[in-house]
Amino acid sequence: MNSLINLEELTLNEASAQIQRRELSPVDLTSGYLERIGKLNPALNAYVTITEERALADAKVAEEEIRLGKYRGPLHGIPVSIKDNLATQGVRTTAGSKILADWIPDHDATVVQRLKQAGAVILGKNNMHEWALGGTTINPFYGTTRNPWNRDCIAGGSSGGSAVSVAAGLCLGSIGTDSAQSVRNPASMCGVVGLKPTYGRVSQFGTVAGTGAFSTNHTGPLAKTVEDCALILQAIAGYDPKDPLSSSEAVPNYSACLAGSLRGLKAGVLRGYFDEVMASDVRKSFSEAVETLKSLGMEFEEVTTPHMDLIPAIKVCTSRVENAAAHDPLLRTRSKDYSRQTLYSYVSALLTPATTYMMAQRARRVVCAEFDDLLRRVQLLMLPTVPFPAPTIEECNQGWLEIDGKKYPRQDERSGLDTFTTIPFNITGLPAISVCCGFSKFGLPIGMQIAAGAFQEQLIFQVAHAYERAAGWYKRKPALSQ
Repeated sequence: MNSLINLEELTLNEASAQIQRRELSPVDLTSGYLERIGKLNPALNAYVTITEERALADAKVAEEEIRLGKYRGPLHGIPVSIKDNLATQGVRTTAGSKILADWIPDHDATVVQRLKQAGAVILGKNNMHEWALGGTTINPFYGTTRNPWNRDCIAGGSSGGSAVSVAAGLCLGSIGTDSAQSVRNPASMCGVVGLKPTYGRVSQFGTVAGTGAFSTNHTGPLAKTVEDCALILQAIAGYDPKDPLSSSEAVPNYSACLAGSLRGLKAGVLRGYFDEVMASDVRKSFSEAVETLKSLGMEFEEVTTPHMDLIPAIKVCTSRVENAAAHDPLLRTRSKDYSRQTLYSYVSALLTPATTYMMAQRARRVVCAEFDDLLRRVQLLMLPTVPFPAPTIEECNQGWLEIDGKKYPRQDERSGLDTFTTIPFNITGLPAISVCCGFSKFGLPIGMQIAAGAFQEQLIFQVAHAYERAAGWYKRKPALSQ
C-alpha cells in the first residue's frame, strides 16, 4: 500500500481517478482496507462477514484488466461493502437474523451483480438491525455496531454497519436498504452521505424478503461525499426485468449535474408532527445550513401538508403489515429464533385487519397527492434527517431518550422517534438524501435531509454537493485509535 494514501481521507472519486491513471493499485488499495478492517472491526463491528480471499482475487482481476486497457469505469477496482440483507452468491447472507445464520445464496442481488459488472471489489457484508426492523443496529445475534464518533453511541440503522464502514474508512462506499429510515438515519448519525432513491429507481431483486415492505423499501448508496454517492447510483440504477416494480425511467448522468448553480431554486422547510422532539443542537445546525444555502442563492419558505399528522399511522399500517406477511411461515415454525421485540412487532402487525390496511393505503394516496402539489410550489423539501444526534447504546436498551434535558420514550404509539422525519419519503416514494450539516455539542454528527420530486436525484445531488462543498463538514473525520 502506498504510504502516502490516507484511507480515512481518500474518497471514491479520488481513488477512481488514481486507479484509472494507474497511479494506485486495486490490489494495494484492497489490501490496505482489509488490514484496516482487521484492526478496527473488532471494536466497531461494522462487518459480520469479511470476504478477504475473494476480494483480493477480484482486485487482482481488476488490476490486470486495467493494465490491459479494459477499464470499466469509475468503480473499477474500488473496494465496497454490502448490507447483509442483499443476496451475495456463495457468501453468507444473514439479514441480521438467527434464522438465516447459515444461508449461502446461489445468486446475487441485482445491485450486487451491477457492482461486480462495474468492476467493484466487495470486501464483505455489513452488520444490520435484526431483519432490518429498527434504527439502532443493536443486534442480539451478531452484536452491536458502534458509532465511530463515540463508541458508547449507536450507529443508527438498520444499515448501521454500512454507515460505519464508510465513516471509519473501512471501504470507499456501501449499499444499504431503506424502508423507513435505514440508509438516511445511520448516514446522519455517522456523518456520511446516504441516499434513498426514488421508489423503483434501483432494483429490489435479491433483497431478503421480510427486510423491507414491498411498497416502501428502497436500495441506496452510502459514501463519504455526494460526488461518490452519485458515482455509485450511476452503476446500480435502472430497470431490472427481475423486479417488476423497477422503473424504466431513463438514468441520467448524475455526475454531470453536480456543478450547477443553486440561484433561484425554491425549497420548502417541511414542518409537522416531528417538530416537538427536535433537539436544539439539530435545530441550530439545520438553521445554519439553510442560511448557507440562502447565501448560495436559494429561496426558502416554511411548508406543510393538510394530512401530515397521518403519516406515522399510514406507515405502520402499510409497511409493517407487508413486512409481517413475508414472515408468516417463519413466525409459525421458528418463533423462538426471533428476538422478543421483533417477534411482538410482527405478531401485532399480523393482527391488523385488512380493512385498516386498505384505509391506510387510501389515506396514503391523499398524502402522496398533497406532496405532489407541494412540489409544484417548491422544487425541494428540507428538514433534519433525525430529530436528535445519536443516543447512547444504554439509552436505547432502556427505551428512553433524553432530548434537551427531557425524557421521551424512544418508541411511542406512532412509531420510533428516529423515523419521524424520514418516513414521509418512504410512503411517497420520493428521493431523499442525508448530508452532514454540523455536529452536536458532544461532537456527534447531525444530518440534513434534502428531498425532491420523483426521479429528481440529479437536483438533489446538485444542491447537496453545493452545500457540502460550502460547509466543509465532510472534511471532519472521527478520531479512531487502531
